[in-house]
Amino acid sequence: MTIANESVSERDAPATAQPMAAGRCDTPANSEQRQHLLRLLRRAREACRNGRHHQGREAAQAALQLADARQFPRHRTEALSLLSLHLFRLGHLADAIPCGLEAATRLDYVKDAAARAEVLCTVAMACNELGLGHDGLKYALEALAAARISNDPLMLSWALNRAGMCTFSAVGDLEQSVALLQQAQALAQQQAHEIALFSAVNNIGSNYRTAGQRARALGQPAAATLLAQALDYFQQAVQLSETSDNTHLKASAVINLGEIFTDLGRYDEALHSLAQGRRLARRGLFVALERRADLVEAIILHRSGQLTQAIAVLERLLALPEAEIEYEMMVLTHEELYRVFKSAGHFEQALHQLERLRHLEQTLSDKRSSTQGWAIRKELEITSAQLETERERLNTEHERLRAARLEAEKLAAEARMSELEQAVLVDALTGVGNRRALDIEGPRRLAALHGQFDGMAVVVLDLDYFKSINDRFGHGVGDDTLRKVAQLMVLHTRSSDLVVRYGGEEFVLLLMETTADGAVATCERLRLALMDYDWSTLHPLLHVTASLGMVWYCQPQPWEPALRSADLALYRAKHNGRNRLETAAV
Repeated sequence: MTIANESVSERDAPATAQPMAAGRCDTPANSEQRQHLLRLLRRAREACRNGRHHQGREAAQAALQLADARQFPRHRTEALSLLSLHLFRLGHLADAIPCGLEAATRLDYVKDAAARAEVLCTVAMACNELGLGHDGLKYALEALAAARISNDPLMLSWALNRAGMCTFSAVGDLEQSVALLQQAQALAQQQAHEIALFSAVNNIGSNYRTAGQRARALGQPAAATLLAQALDYFQQAVQLSETSDNTHLKASAVINLGEIFTDLGRYDEALHSLAQGRRLARRGLFVALERRADLVEAIILHRSGQLTQAIAVLERLLALPEAEIEYEMMVLTHEELYRVFKSAGHFEQALHQLERLRHLEQTLSDKRSSTQGWAIRKELEITSAQLETERERLNTEHERLRAARLEAEKLAAEARMSELEQAVLVDALTGVGNRRALDIEGPRRLAALHGQFDGMAVVVLDLDYFKSINDRFGHGVGDDTLRKVAQLMVLHTRSSDLVVRYGGEEFVLLLMETTADGAVATCERLRLALMDYDWSTLHPLLHVTASLGMVWYCQPQPWEPALRSADLALYRAKHNGRNRLETAAV
């Protein structure tokens, strides 16, 4: 039950805050309404910083209604983004996701990259906590790609943070998850941002705790070490929270500490932390946090043999109005009450709780499916509307050009089309960069060597026998394989590197490594990661390996010869048996 902490919208100046679209004529009445709208948005942002999410939700909802009524589309997008965050913090996960996705789909991929990364981070964590781990990872990787385009170090810290949490939930890779979170921690320290630093430290503790609980359930000896590591990070998080005036952050930190003390059987310390967290939660009206503390207290009473008291706490929780206890918490409470009744020998009541639990879990599963379906429909609906709008604009421009017959207007239209094409830098299938992105970044980065960069490896990666995958298992499995390969490449490279799908099953990586040996080591780690991944999750007979060709430079070079050198090295890798790395001499 450890929660993820403060989201990107708690930065001092949210990227979604943008002026009203140019060309709108403000009447005095419109101007007054717009000023009121801006005050509401400022109030919602301020509530993010101090953890007053009830007030923030009210301000964001009022801003959204006003933006709709007065037709202020840019401010509507910011209101949706802020509302998504406040709903998430208050535990209304299924409501937070639609608001966040609608905001994200209305933001330009390049121009609004920072704002898009910000709201996708919120959506990713809401999906993650709702149990939609793979959806969370999808949105977290989209946020990471947008953060890299934005060139904002703090935004990149948040996106790495969310990718780390979702990686562990979706694929169970604790080592990679912690590595991403530690990158987020380092960036937050460089930016001296206390909340981002707190979130990274706390979430590392959360992942260690979950891994420790799983290891304990399986009787593995590593459980004690993992839980001890979790305790260390949670104690660091509490120390960081003590310097903040954010009540929500302080309350969540000490309740997390109470939970790990409970896991370790240190009940007196756990109860002390829970009491402190409950006081803070009441002060800030954070009902969901207060209910978490109550549930953990009931677990301690159960484990201490105080079954009657435990039952009383749990039944008091279940007697609360639905508005005061989130659905996921209700499921956990019924589950614990079943266990207590069973321990007390009240088997009839235990059976009743089990039946209730089964019904609630089915309802929760339906709720998750409904949220997934809404998200897919909304993305398709908004994308279709955007494409239709763009088609109509292009048709109008074409007719205007035909009527005017002016070469100058034709040249202007062609220049605009070229600009639009330059903005499309992402491969639609895999979500990584496309060939256009490589054409831009490759020459730029090579030319910057010995200036902005100390060294760079150009790597061409090609999947071995990929045609046989399509032939044997179908193109659907082939597409899934390419998407998973792209995810693994992103997760096993750093934020400063570039991953591009060059075409078909061929990828190109630009690794910013100061030495050739460092680049070789990165390539080998990636090759082994692809070879060792459990591909049976896509098809029982599927196995994937890759061949790589690499060339490393520390001085500026022409781009095309560099790419050819890496490509020739790839051919040598194929010729020498595949599933290997070959390097080109410089």
